[in-house]
Amino acid sequence: MGWRTLTEEEAATLPEARLGGALLWIVIAAFVLCLVALLGSTLAFQRLPAIGLRYAIAVGFVTIWSAGFLVLTALRWRHTPVVASAGLVLWIGWRTSVVLSGSPVELWPLLVDMAAEAMLAAGFCGYMATAVRPNAYYRRRLPVP
Repeated sequence: MGWRTLTEEEAATLPEARLGGALLWIVIAAFVLCLVALLGSTLAFQRLPAIGLRYAIAVGFVTIWSAGFLVLTALRWRHTPVVASAGLVLWIGWRTSVVLSGSPVELWPLLVDMAAEAMLAAGFCGYMATAVRPNAYYRRRLPVP
């Protein structure tokens, strides 16, 4: 797909160049995720060691990912889609390695969960790479017709 740079007028007037639609919902979800993780870590920290180090690392990673995504979105950094997508893939990779390092037969429900998360991440990555709004918002570009 070819892209062209937004004009100044398009950047100021096109709704796709503003935070809205599915991208806004992703930002809201990242905010809620970050808030819950930070509150949980503050108010009930003892639960993190109770779930085990490997899962605590996953919680810490996704907390940092969501906070970073919020900051990068506020800054409208043009590489946010790639960085956010890579972060999700790394997070799912970590969680999958945790499950596979145990007994996959005993932990098969978590493997199903990982497959579902991988599908969601694929949708997120595809949306961030090819959809009009993320490209207009972060990268200031539109698809060439």
